[in-house]
Amino acid sequence: MITQKYGHYYVVIVYRDFSGKKKRKWYKVDGGHREAEKMERHLLTDRDDGVLLQASKDIPVLKEYLTDWLDTSIKPPARSLGTYENYKYCSNKVNAYLGSTRLDRLSPLQISKMYRKMMTDGLSASTVRMIHRMLRAALNKAVKWGTLTKNPATVADIPAMTESPAKAYDHDQALALLRQSEQMDVRYNLIISLGMLCGLRSSESCGLRWQDYEKETGKLYIQHNLCRHDMEGINENAYEYCHKSGNTWYVLDKVKTKASEATIRLPEYVGDLLNKRKLQYDTFHLKLGPVYHDDNFILSNDVGDPYDNHYIYYVVHKVIEEYNISHPNDPLPIIRAHDLRHTAATLLLESDINIKYVSRQLRHSSTTITQNLYQHVTDKMASITADAMDNLVRSKSDNSSTPLSTPLVKNAHQ
Repeated sequence: MITQKYGHYYVVIVYRDFSGKKKRKWYKVDGGHREAEKMERHLLTDRDDGVLLQASKDIPVLKEYLTDWLDTSIKPPARSLGTYENYKYCSNKVNAYLGSTRLDRLSPLQISKMYRKMMTDGLSASTVRMIHRMLRAALNKAVKWGTLTKNPATVADIPAMTESPAKAYDHDQALALLRQSEQMDVRYNLIISLGMLCGLRSSESCGLRWQDYEKETGKLYIQHNLCRHDMEGINENAYEYCHKSGNTWYVLDKVKTKASEATIRLPEYVGDLLNKRKLQYDTFHLKLGPVYHDDNFILSNDVGDPYDNHYIYYVVHKVIEEYNISHPNDPLPIIRAHDLRHTAATLLLESDINIKYVSRQLRHSSTTITQNLYQHVTDKMASITADAMDNLVRSKSDNSSTPLSTPLVKNAHQ
């Protein structure tokens, strides 16, 4: 907008500051109306090229912006508590390097250098890639809000994807782990089975309650996860279950993604274990009476308090340790609790189950995610199918006096 005031021409740019308040920035023109038109075209071109036409006092530094973005767009109930804590972790890492940089002065080069420095300082490539996803999402919102005109993170250099630390047991190792858990405790056996036979994440197993299990149909409804959080100021009324223990909170929250919320059919083996666990649960409840914490969690201790991820980790390593003590000549490799889920996927794929059904069992949002995570397994299966075709060709060649290759070559030239 061009205006005249006190005998001078001005170009006035209207914008909204960080809080959303409409403001104006005035540019004085040395000359007449024609020069004012040239300046206006020049300023609008700059704005289209990513220059923020705002008063510098109205442009926040990155740390201020990320804090406001987290509180406005990510903090529960907007997103899950787990997502908020992950994003806050990433935000703190970014602020340690670029937090004092004004938002409009962020450049792809600065961000690229930050990622490289993070890796030099000991962060893994996967962690830096997670930080990048957070920063890209935050700055995309800045563009949408009008605080930035372009997102510099979209063209920053990020570290290449590295090989996943995921491990998976083969059939014999999986069976050995399962049999060992059978000898120890119903809860141990159930924890191993939910991860390795059903593909549940640890927090999903902890979040299961008896109303999620349909005994008559053998179905399990996966709707929540249970995690322990350090966050201050949790709104207890926002969750079905929220219990403080020391300085942390046990919170029953939404599952990781919408696709994760699903119903699965249980193997009969797991259904039998759940029935045994229910008998155990009811026995403890009857024995302790009103002292028992009847919150209906399937995985809970002798007084009814739910277990968290740390307990799942403990159980997996305890079962492996007990097996290795009794089998010193053929020990099981040490795996993470989440590797039970990877084992479930690997066993299904190697049993020639269609990847579509494996993806559904793992509750991935698409088969592409399953394919990318288990590329090594699907490559192995591709080799098996190629070998099968080779065997088919050889068997037909052996039963024919005419070489099979002859008509194939002929057809290729037709």
